[in-house]
Amino acid sequence: MPRKKIGVALGGGTMRGMTHIGILEVLEENNFPIHFLVGCSSGAIVAAAYACGKLKELKETAILLKNKDRRKMLDLSFSGGGLIKGKQLRSLFDFLTDGKKFEDIEGLKLAFVGTDALAGNEVVIDSGSIAEALEITTALPGLAPIKRYRGRLVFDGGTAMLVPARIAYNLGAEKVIGVDVSVGRSVITRAVGDFRKMMRKSTLRRVFNPVFKMGDKALNGGEEKFFGAVKSLMRKLKLLDDYEKHRFNFFEAYLIGLRAISADYKKGLFLDDDCDIAIRPDVLHFRRSDVSQAKMMIEEGRKAAEDKMEEIRGLLTKN
Repeated sequence: MPRKKIGVALGGGTMRGMTHIGILEVLEENNFPIHFLVGCSSGAIVAAAYACGKLKELKETAILLKNKDRRKMLDLSFSGGGLIKGKQLRSLFDFLTDGKKFEDIEGLKLAFVGTDALAGNEVVIDSGSIAEALEITTALPGLAPIKRYRGRLVFDGGTAMLVPARIAYNLGAEKVIGVDVSVGRSVITRAVGDFRKMMRKSTLRRVFNPVFKMGDKALNGGEEKFFGAVKSLMRKLKLLDDYEKHRFNFFEAYLIGLRAISADYKKGLFLDDDCDIAIRPDVLHFRRSDVSQAKMMIEEGRKAAEDKMEEIRGLLTKN
């Protein structure tokens, strides 16, 4: 009986994404084949390191990090499109990928997921520089500048799809393992989403009509229509900025991201039924930004994969 084509989808979760290292280590030790590897946000970093043969180097780097190293990694800037310049992270991405493109990866299909800043839909990134793609899928609006991919404004992939299992199926996987290290949407995101719904139904809707119309154009139209609506609204409110250059400060970028998420904060949430095997390592007690706990997170990833290994082996022949 021919073996099934297997996909692995690694979700985002900031530093909790290092948990994926342990997952992939166990799969590799058991000679378990991966034909499709899809990641978003920090999951994409681990996926890239694995595909480029640098998983060991990423693990060593992550374990050596201390909380005091965060400032060095996050080269703060208040003058650009994000709170960080991103040069330190780009250096890490260049190191992990050795300048490779997606087209250079042999033995498996690698892909990342980003979020369309205007429509909120997922954007599959599977061509060109892997390091540049990592900049896109990890760009949290307001923290890092929003990037462009094939003419679209794109940012952190976890907004559109916390665990990109469906993308693995779309690429050709017959069986998919999804790894979730997130906590779902934040309280702020849910609150803003509920507020939007409430205001649409309230008597104050007419006050917010220009904003809602702008959001609708973003969802139903292209970038040109969106920025046209923004420009018109800003003129009415006498807050016109030079949007024609399509440059944003970090606060504007944050608002764009928040709008995309809060339009439907349940969109992209990961359910067990979204894949054949869902793995949820015990890492939710770790803070997202705690870089000093990477070793323990990796161990939790190993435990979670080992606990599921018998079930995972069954995917190769299961109908």
